[in-house]
Amino acid sequence: MELKNYPPEEFMKEETRCGYTVSQQMKRVWAAEIDMLQELLRVCQKYHLTIWASGGTMLGAVRHKGYIPWDDDIDMYMPRRDYDRLQEVAPQEFSHPHFFQTVYTDPYYTNRHAQLRNSTTMAHPVGQDSYRFNSGIFIDIFPLDYMPKRPRHLKRHYSRLSYLRMRIKLARKLTYPLPHGLYTWIQDHMPCLSTRKLLERYDNVLRSVKAEDAVTWVDMATNHAAIMRPTICFRETIMADFEHIQIPIPKDYDPLLTAAYGDYMTPVQSPTFHGKMEFDTEHSYKELMKRK
Repeated sequence: MELKNYPPEEFMKEETRCGYTVSQQMKRVWAAEIDMLQELLRVCQKYHLTIWASGGTMLGAVRHKGYIPWDDDIDMYMPRRDYDRLQEVAPQEFSHPHFFQTVYTDPYYTNRHAQLRNSTTMAHPVGQDSYRFNSGIFIDIFPLDYMPKRPRHLKRHYSRLSYLRMRIKLARKLTYPLPHGLYTWIQDHMPCLSTRKLLERYDNVLRSVKAEDAVTWVDMATNHAAIMRPTICFRETIMADFEHIQIPIPKDYDPLLTAAYGDYMTPVQSPTFHGKMEFDTEHSYKELMKRK
């Protein structure tokens, strides 16, 4: 595993938190993710881009001053405008082993959000037979989009997005198993079956809602139920301790965490949204591809 930002030696040791044992192997996974997060925050600071910890990462910063002991990933939010700017500057800012992954940088990648990967490692879902895109250890970067405040406009907006999600799902099912040459040709020349073209249309629908027409933000990139987040909660940013670094979170985090977790200061062990993962910090995902 290649790291640009090496963690303190003490951080890498196995320890017990909240009655849960965090192994040395998981500490190495965390180290890879924090290394990528530091690079991401460096780029955001350089270009004055707004970014916040989200989900379990925000909760971990507030409740544990670091990772939730049984968590294995890092999630970040960005307003759509800043997220789009990050996509523009990413090619010149992230270098090996870091890879900024979107549908535009990796032909087989089909998620509706970006991920930053460490290409010298592996993060593979248990039971997954084939993974043709970069499958290094990752952190998630989700765009936050405005939602229309008028009920009639909101209903129409969701209908357009639902239709495109259905098209994207069908395109994946029909094209993903195809040989590389045919698959990439379809991505470039057949908009009706190109997940990249369909995702571009999907993003453009999300971009169509302006700030003056909205009072909420929502992450429409994930597959689980979207949560409406009042834009007023994001007026100010504070820096919170997270392991041996500090990360940005919304100052008004309480209503955000309460909406997502209820009594969020009471730890409840639960699985992550992406399911059980097989991690390897010593071997690249490319070696797994060869074995498959």
